[in-house]
Amino acid sequence: MFHAYILLTESGARAGFGHSPGFDWAYANTRAPTDLAVITPPVPAAYAEVVSGEVRRQLDGVSRAHPGRARHAAVRAGLRTARSVLRAFGLPGPAFLSAGSFWHSSRFDAERVRDRIPPPSLVTESAIALAGRSLLYEEAMRALASGGFSSLDGAHDLLAAICADGLGLLLPAVSISPLGARICNRCGSRGPFASTPCAHCGRQACFLCLQCRSMGPARECVPLYLVADHECASFRAGAVAEGAHLAMPHALTDAQEQAAGMLRDWYADGSTRDVLVWAVCGAGKTEVSFSAIHSALMAGQRVLFAAPRRDVVAELAPRVQAAFPGVTCSTFCGGSIGQRDYDARIILATTHQTMRFYRRFGLVVLDEADAYPFAGSEALASSVRRAIAPEGRLVIMTATPSRGHLARVNSGVLPCIRIPARHHRKPLPEPEVVTAPGSDLLPKVADIACASVRSGSPLLVFVPRRRQAQEVAGYLSGKVPGARVEWVHSQDPARDHKRAAIAGGKCDVLVSTSVMERGVTVDGVDVVVCYADDDIVFDYRALIQMAGRSGRTAANPGGRVWFVCANENWHARMAAGIIKEMNAEATARGLLAGSHG
Repeated sequence: MFHAYILLTESGARAGFGHSPGFDWAYANTRAPTDLAVITPPVPAAYAEVVSGEVRRQLDGVSRAHPGRARHAAVRAGLRTARSVLRAFGLPGPAFLSAGSFWHSSRFDAERVRDRIPPPSLVTESAIALAGRSLLYEEAMRALASGGFSSLDGAHDLLAAICADGLGLLLPAVSISPLGARICNRCGSRGPFASTPCAHCGRQACFLCLQCRSMGPARECVPLYLVADHECASFRAGAVAEGAHLAMPHALTDAQEQAAGMLRDWYADGSTRDVLVWAVCGAGKTEVSFSAIHSALMAGQRVLFAAPRRDVVAELAPRVQAAFPGVTCSTFCGGSIGQRDYDARIILATTHQTMRFYRRFGLVVLDEADAYPFAGSEALASSVRRAIAPEGRLVIMTATPSRGHLARVNSGVLPCIRIPARHHRKPLPEPEVVTAPGSDLLPKVADIACASVRSGSPLLVFVPRRRQAQEVAGYLSGKVPGARVEWVHSQDPARDHKRAAIAGGKCDVLVSTSVMERGVTVDGVDVVVCYADDDIVFDYRALIQMAGRSGRTAANPGGRVWFVCANENWHARMAAGIIKEMNAEATARGLLAGSHG
């Protein structure tokens, strides 16, 4: 539980809150003579923060013309505010408005508290141990204990000293406004929240953030400590990361090399904080990012490589480590086994895990920025931003930029580096939009399936929903003679087996929801998007990703793609238009085999 308090010095008064006002008072006294007035009983952190914030605004209006009277006026104003705020939330406020019994001399043993003041070197070392992290109270205590810094009581004081020195920030994990609106300070979410019994504060109704619950409970009674990376200053001074050698696994294509050079130039220029790398599906954008990562490492910066999905992070980790063999790398994924190294120069993490960091990285590379669960999540976007150091940079990589990204690019706010060609230098298969009335739609799909099977090409058929996957698979089983037809969805326990079956030639037609939209490469595959005009599920980005399953391999780069729908809509036209535009740009720049820029 926490107290809100007022610290009074010759130069004025300031409000704050903390576990131990006596310690905060004693720590302030190491700098200047200070008096303390405690203005609330013990309350959950969120409510102590509200009181201190409201009192801070009250103190701005207290006159300093008569210091003695102003000091008492400040205390009286603080007590009145504390009582009104706490009563508004149904909590007990100060028992009376007399300031006398709230002064430190009647509540604290000054000498005993002063003995608890840690030496400055220990405070600095502790801050460095927590540097660049966002920690709930128990996480902070464990981190200090594992570093051998202090006992339980001493850890309390160290955390308070870190915040008092401006090396860290104390917040409730969930803040509440004077009007009752809540926000999670760990993930940035404004909901949903649940009111549940709490073992921390003992109340039956303590609000918990449901958005980031899997990361450990963030509650309104639990403190959150945000400690910036205090090594940044030395990094900016030009320290060179030892062993930051880049060992590219293979030669880059012309398109990749051009993009990598542009990314290096962007990093060296430093005029914009963000850059968008817009690469077609199968272009090899990951290797392109290595140039910026190398530049950041050579400048002594730490690097975060974040992706929305765990499987992507797991696949990227060995590739990144192989590219930077002399640099420490660590992987942060939910449920991952093994020791997490917060001091690693390169951290690879799912976007959820970025909530563990605070102003830590000089460079963040965000891969698959269009993918679930990152796309559309304000909480995850906020977490990624907060992980960047104050002067850090962000590389956004995607095959399908959002409308927001496109708007920023078109307005000139967001620089864009485009990679319009795949590694095999063949054009992208351009979708054919096929319109048919509802009764003729599935027969059209069956005709396409028959042609693909006869030609020896496996076929991926995408549908919006699980029910439709089963229905379409059943229909095609009866209409495509001799074809081996399967259907799959996100909850199918056999989805990996079915993915392997179509890739290995043991399945001719696989009908799928969007679960096969990413991370699937099947040699020679054709693609049909059935009900492509269902824009609730299939926006232009999903359509581009699905079309991108075709023509990915050098052995069979041609592939065919059909968007089958009752009515051609904006999303289908947009997706087809972007793919055609990329092919035209790749041709004009001489990036396709046989083309000349």
